[in-house]
Amino acid sequence: MRTFIGAALLGAAVLFAGGEALADETPSLALEPAPAGDRAFAVERAGVHGHLLFSARLGIDFASEPLVLRNQAQEIDSVVSYQVWLHALAAFSLWHRVAVSAHIPLVAAQSGRPEPPSGGTAQRPGEGADFGDIRLGARVKLFGSPEDADVKTEFAAAASLWLPTASDGYAGDGVARVRVALIAEGSTPRLYWAWNGGIRTRPAEQLPGALPSRVGTALSFGLAGGFFADARRDVALGAELFADLTVGAGARLFDSRATMAHLLLTGHYRIDGGPFEIGAALAPGLAQGAGSADYRVLLSLGYAPETPAPPPDEDDDGVPDKTDACPALRGIPMADPLLHGCPEAEPDRDGDAIPDQHDACPRLAGEPTGDRKTHGCPKRVDSDRDGVSDKADACPNEPGVPPPEGDGCPKPPPPPPPSTRLVEQEIVLSQQVQFEVGTAVLRPESDIVLSEVARVLGDHPEVELVEVQGHTDESGTPDLNRRLGQERASRVVAWLVEHGVARARLSPKGYGSDRPIADNATDEGRQKNRRVEFRVLRMKVGEK
Repeated sequence: MRTFIGAALLGAAVLFAGGEALADETPSLALEPAPAGDRAFAVERAGVHGHLLFSARLGIDFASEPLVLRNQAQEIDSVVSYQVWLHALAAFSLWHRVAVSAHIPLVAAQSGRPEPPSGGTAQRPGEGADFGDIRLGARVKLFGSPEDADVKTEFAAAASLWLPTASDGYAGDGVARVRVALIAEGSTPRLYWAWNGGIRTRPAEQLPGALPSRVGTALSFGLAGGFFADARRDVALGAELFADLTVGAGARLFDSRATMAHLLLTGHYRIDGGPFEIGAALAPGLAQGAGSADYRVLLSLGYAPETPAPPPDEDDDGVPDKTDACPALRGIPMADPLLHGCPEAEPDRDGDAIPDQHDACPRLAGEPTGDRKTHGCPKRVDSDRDGVSDKADACPNEPGVPPPEGDGCPKPPPPPPPSTRLVEQEIVLSQQVQFEVGTAVLRPESDIVLSEVARVLGDHPEVELVEVQGHTDESGTPDLNRRLGQERASRVVAWLVEHGVARARLSPKGYGSDRPIADNATDEGRQKNRRVEFRVLRMKVGEK
C-alpha cells in the first residue's frame, strides 16, 4: 500500500511537471482493461445500469515478452521479457444512462535486457514498481432495451483520457492520449455479445534503433461473445478479441509489427449470486506490435451490486406509472397531479378520443353528445329501472330506494329477533350455559349467553320473579344431582347479580335429575338434560 501511494504521489508530480521524466520513445505495454462493472476484461460494454451505483475491480495481468526486437525474418531478442501489471478500477453510474470511471495501473514487476541490444537504443526496463498512466472515462447509453428485458440490445458512446502519470519506461506513453468509441451490446437469458470500434490519438513516432514497431494514432476494435452456463447467470464463459491498429508514424494498416492484438479466453463467476465476482483469462498474442505479448494471464476480483429495477414507465416519458396520470401516453412532468405525465396538449386520459378539456367525464370512456354536461360521459343505464342510473346505483340489478332516502338498494329486512328472548313464561336461550365437568364453575363462553339473559331482564321490567333452575343428568345419586343443580343455579344467580340484575328478581332452584327432557341412556340425551332454565314465576298485574 505504501508503494502504491508513493507511486501515486510520484505520478501526480510527473503529471504537473509536464511528463518530462519519461522518455517519449517508450510506449505503454499494457492491455487496457474494460471499466469496472463490465463483465469483461478488455471489450467495453454498452449497458449503464442503475443510478448512484458504485462498482470496483482489482486485476492482475502477467504479460510474457510484451516487447521484442525483430528484423524482417525473425525475432532478435526480448527488450521486456515479462511484466506484471496491477489494475485498480472504479465506476459510478448515474440516471441509468451515464457511467464515469477511473483506472489506476501499476507495473508491480518487470524484467528485460540489462543493456540495450547491439545496434539499438532501446531503453532498459525500470526496476521495482512503476506507476502507469491514469485513465479517466465516461460512457453514455444512447438507446436500447429496458434494463429488465430478457432479450436486450444497447448502444453507447464512450470517451477516455489518459494522463501522462507513468513513472518509468514501458509503464506509460509519456503523453496525454484520447480515445472515442461507439459500443454495441446484446444479450439473451443464456448468450451475450459486445462490439467496440473507435480511435485513439497519440503523437506519431517511429521507435528508435532496432525496434521494428511504430506507435501513434490507432484504430481500436473489440469483439466479445459467450454464454451463461447457468440459469442465474452466475457463470459466464466466452472469448474476447481486442486490437489496436497503428495508422500514424508511417505504419501500414494491418502491419503486424504496428499492431497490438490479443485473443482472450475468459471465464467469470459471480460468488453465490452476490455482488462479488472473480474472473480469469488466458490471452495469446496475435501480432508483433508493442504490447502484443507472447501470451497474457489475467485474474480479477470485482464488485458490482445488482441493478435495482427502475420504476415501471410504460410510455417511457420519465414519469413512473405510479404517479403518471396518463401512463399509456408519452407526456411531460406537470405540477398538477391530474395532468402529471400527460401530453402537453389535448390529454385524453380515458382514451375515448374526447380531449380532457372538453370531456365532462375525463376518467370514464364515453360518447360525444354535444351537451357540455354529458359530452364524453357514458350513456345513462338503469338496468333495474328504479330511477337510479347504474353508475350511481349501489345495487344496479335490484330495484331499490332512490336518493336521498336510499342508494338504489332495496330496504333492508327487519333485524331478526334476539337470539335470547322472552317467550311466554320462559326466557329462551340461544345456547346452553356451560360449566366445568362435575362442578358449578362457569366456563368463559357462558358469559355471552348470561349477558343476553341480563339484557332480556333489563328490557322487561314487568318480570318480577324468575326461577333459575339447575338440571343434571342421572350420572350421580339423586341427592348429589340435586345439590349440584342447586349450586349451579346459585352460581348463575350470583353472576347475574354481579352484572346488574336485582337479587329479588331471581330464585335459584336445584332439580338435579328429577326433570329429564331426554333419554339419559344416550350421550346426546344426557347432554340435553344438563341445562339451566329460566322460568317466570311472577309478572306485574296487567303487564306481559
